[in-house]
Amino acid sequence: MAHPAEIRSFDVFDTVLTRRVGRPTALLHLMGERLFSGRSIPCSANAFVEARTRYEHKLTVWFGRPAKLAEIYVSVAGALCLGPEDAEHLSLTELELERELSIAVPGARKMVDEARKESANSNVLFVSDTPHPEDFLRELLSAQGLFVAGDRVYGSAARGASKSAGGLFTIVAKEIGLPPASFLHTGDNVRNDVAAARVEGWRGRLQADGRLSRYEELMERNAPSLGTTISAMAGASRLARLEARTDGLAAEVADVASGVVAPFLIGYMCWIAAQAQLRGVRRLYFVARDAEVMLRIARPVLNRIAPDLECRYFYGSRQAWMLAASAYSDEILERWVTVRSDFTMRTTLARVGLSPEQVWEHVKIPLTNPVSADEPLSLDNRRIVSELLRTEPLYQFVREAAAQAAEVMTAYLRQEGFFDDSPSALVDTGWTGGVANAFDEVLSHAGGPAVHHFVVGVLQGQNDHKVGLGGRTIRAWLFDERHQQEVLRGFSAPNVMIEMFCGGTEGRLVGYERQGDVINPVLTAPDNVPLLEWGLTAVHDIAVQVAELFVAQLPAENVPRADWTGLIWSLLEAFWMHPTASEARRWGEFPWEEEIWPPFNPVAQSLSTCDVLARLRRGDSQIRRNNSWRAGSALASAQPWRSLLQIRGWERINQVRLQRLPRRLQLEIQKRRPGQ
Repeated sequence: MAHPAEIRSFDVFDTVLTRRVGRPTALLHLMGERLFSGRSIPCSANAFVEARTRYEHKLTVWFGRPAKLAEIYVSVAGALCLGPEDAEHLSLTELELERELSIAVPGARKMVDEARKESANSNVLFVSDTPHPEDFLRELLSAQGLFVAGDRVYGSAARGASKSAGGLFTIVAKEIGLPPASFLHTGDNVRNDVAAARVEGWRGRLQADGRLSRYEELMERNAPSLGTTISAMAGASRLARLEARTDGLAAEVADVASGVVAPFLIGYMCWIAAQAQLRGVRRLYFVARDAEVMLRIARPVLNRIAPDLECRYFYGSRQAWMLAASAYSDEILERWVTVRSDFTMRTTLARVGLSPEQVWEHVKIPLTNPVSADEPLSLDNRRIVSELLRTEPLYQFVREAAAQAAEVMTAYLRQEGFFDDSPSALVDTGWTGGVANAFDEVLSHAGGPAVHHFVVGVLQGQNDHKVGLGGRTIRAWLFDERHQQEVLRGFSAPNVMIEMFCGGTEGRLVGYERQGDVINPVLTAPDNVPLLEWGLTAVHDIAVQVAELFVAQLPAENVPRADWTGLIWSLLEAFWMHPTASEARRWGEFPWEEEIWPPFNPVAQSLSTCDVLARLRRGDSQIRRNNSWRAGSALASAQPWRSLLQIRGWERINQVRLQRLPRRLQLEIQKRRPGQ
């Protein structure tokens, strides 16, 4: 409860108001770009920002008080060889841009309204370090429903004193006519709003939610090289994050969804728009299930920057396409029945439409006994199962299942328009290229036209020489190990992280079926219940909201061409390689779906000695479950496995440095030797 005679006070920017961009200087960069494009300044945007910030600091030092906005622009105009009327224009332009970009911090209205109920006179104060006039601050606050009659506004420039340098809190208390102990000030800066208030006798309370998250700070660090669109991304992320947290979503989910998932998906869609424009693609097929959220992001983004692109949702999966392509290619069949670690007899046979009970009837060897069908196969048994599926009598059943799958898949492709004249591309996550290769095999065999494959990345696989069969092209955005084998050095399992972000809300596609004249997808379940219960919908909703907020600031039909991959990698690495403890705990519970039993497991595996020994006995060299999260597993595991996983992660991250160490030592020794 508040003190009986307490007056409540709030900082303005990043406490009750924020901007649709990241850092405050981002507003000045945007202003500089607009002034330069409109030929209102004779210098670059960066030079304008440098002058604007430099003269605010210099005038404050010279005057011994905070500089006013009009004073700043008189000096800026003089430095840029502009006239007095130009100084006024610059000042009005900054105020107009503030009006355009300012918005209430989500939850701020409720916070201020509750403070009014607790305040001694049912009104609040707004105290801000800013060069802006007080009536302008009042206008911004009123526009967002934060200011009511009876509230008061105090700006540092107008009062000749600041919170940071001292004096402003004392001036406010004297004008109100109450002792300093009667005031409680809330703000986002621990130094200027909390410590400074306490120094002058007020009480101070920190409310830092409006400050940028660690991911939004990363965006702003990249903004100087990538432009103000990245600052707009940071601002959109902050707004969506704060709104989600106000609605009760856990911070570790809201922060990652807005600051990592959203920029990743938006950046991918911008790249796809540029690729489609470059290659004459007019129709995009978003492949289930990973591209479900991609399509949701594509709608606002592509409608803004590439409205002529047609976007369709398309049911496809590794299961459906690899089995169908096996009808035409022995190489694809061999790849499809090659059993991976953690597979069981049941999950392996399901790939070719068989069950352990069926196989037991024809091949009565102990390995095929249904009693042990859900136990992970050892390395030797994996080889035996793969060979069984490629020899009689089981090979006959495999061929029949593949032929039937190919026939109905071809009909589905015709139904969905792949034999039209519209140049098309599939949008998906990617990886080793085997699934894209299988799709191309079926389409080519039916006489269909070549399509592009736009994917997030390509991983180095065992059969990479087969990728791109028949001249089909796979174009990767974020990484391509076929051409850059060192690109992922130190980054563990990026495919797992990306497929987490792109999880589907429906069950897995296992094939297609005829229902009259229509071909429909066959799913394991209507809903992907484990992911929905975990909270996937909220993650996707936040990402879509960020996209909608972001594109509102983009020029229409103007595809961003900057290379965002460096920024995206830094965001992904911050989360995946260096998660906070709360992020590792919440995201580590994510139910990863795999062709094993049980089909869903937490992506972060809590290692135990029994688990490790069981894997070693099966001939597996990796101590973790296939497709698990190393950093998350380390934080979820007890010793000594936690330290072992952390050491392995450190070794992978620093592998290049460690390899260079002997050479660096040799150079250092030679540097220190006396000259000869």
